[in-house]
Amino acid sequence: MSRVAVIGEEARVRGFALAGALVFAAEDAAAARAAWRSLPPDVAVTVLTPRAAGWLRDVTGGGPAAPPDGLPQRRGVLPVVMPPEAGMPRETPSGQTPGGMPAGQAPS
Repeated sequence: MSRVAVIGEEARVRGFALAGALVFAAEDAAAARAAWRSLPPDVAVTVLTPRAAGWLRDVTGGGPAAPPDGLPQRRGVLPVVMPPEAGMPRETPSGQTPGGMPAGQAPS
């Protein structure tokens, strides 16, 4: 039986454990990459927070074919990205919001 894994900031992912998902809290790129490396082979769907999706872009289909640090590209794993938190602007690939605000800052 296939399982679901969730990778991202702890505050956004911890509740998924109640539904039986494998939860990997990752507050930075290094932790997200470590979580990706440790995914069991029976994971078929990986839910990512928007930040985690950015940190893992090169292995989830949003970047170069050969990840620079040797992260495995996992065939057969469907990455799903959560919508951004309410009130938070979406990030662009450069890590900036469309208005040029650094990612993670709410508009004033």
